[in-house]
Amino acid sequence: MKRWIEDLYVIYQKLEASEWREVKKEIVKAQLNGCSGGEIYFLVLQQLLKIKKEKASAYALIQPEAENIIRYGANQIYLN
Repeated sequence: MKRWIEDLYVIYQKLEASEWREVKKEIVKAQLNGCSGGEIYFLVLQQLLKIKKEKASAYALIQPEAENIIRYGANQIYLN
């Protein structure tokens, strides 16, 4: 099974190559604020959900990978 962090790195690459570099910085900041794997995941997830709600164009660019990360949490019972 693919690790969620691999999808996160693809998200970073897509955002860096687009006009959404500030969105990437917001996600990186959330990632750096976490201490453990579960906490990092949860903070990144919160940021992705915020982007989905507030920046639809940026989310459209990263949607496949973001949805993989969301599903990962559901499979790990983080979101149940």
